[in-house]
Amino acid sequence: MKKLILFGDSLLAGYTDGRATNIVTQGLQEKLPKFTIINNSVPGTTTEEAIDFYELRIKPFKYDLVILALGTNDANMQFGLSAGRYAHNLQVLVDLIGADKTLLMGPSYTNWKIAQDQAWPKTLQFELVAQECHVENKIPFLNFAKVMRKTGHPNKLLQKDGIHLNKAGNKLLIEKLADLVEEKEMVTAS
Repeated sequence: MKKLILFGDSLLAGYTDGRATNIVTQGLQEKLPKFTIINNSVPGTTTEEAIDFYELRIKPFKYDLVILALGTNDANMQFGLSAGRYAHNLQVLVDLIGADKTLLMGPSYTNWKIAQDQAWPKTLQFELVAQECHVENKIPFLNFAKVMRKTGHPNKLLQKDGIHLNKAGNKLLIEKLADLVEEKEMVTAS
C-alpha cells in the first residue's frame, strides 16, 4: 500500500476547538483507500520549524507522497517570516522531500478582520510565492486560499477565530487534497 504523509500546520492537523483532531486524516483515508495516511502535521509550524522537523517527521518513513501545506503561520504579521525566507524554506523542503514526491498547498484564507495578525496582502504575497515554487519545481499545487475565496463566502468556512477551518472548511480541504493526490496519481501512471 502506498504511503502519504501530511506535513503541515494546524490546518492539516484538523485543528478544532483548540486542539488537533483526526478529521483531515480520516476524511482523506476514506477518499484515498489505496493509501496509508500518516499525519505528521504540527499546529503553529512555519516552514522554518518544518525544516528542523524533517529529520523526525518525514525522513524515517518510506513515503510515496508528501502533502506539504505550510504558509499560514509564515504569513503572520507578528511572528511570521519574510516572503523571501518563506520562498527559501519551501525550496529547501521540496529538495529534502523530493519534487517528484511533493504536493504543495499554499497558505489558507484567513479573516483578517478577526485574526488581525493575518493581513490579507501578506497572505496574497505568500500565495504567489507558493505558486512560484509549484511552477519552478513542476509539482502539483493547491492554492487553497483562492479556492476558499471562489466559494463567495470564505468566512463561512472558518471557526470563530478567523483562521482555522470549521466542518464545511475541512470538508472542502479534504475534497481538494484528495483531488490533488488523484491528479498526481493519474500523471504518474501515464
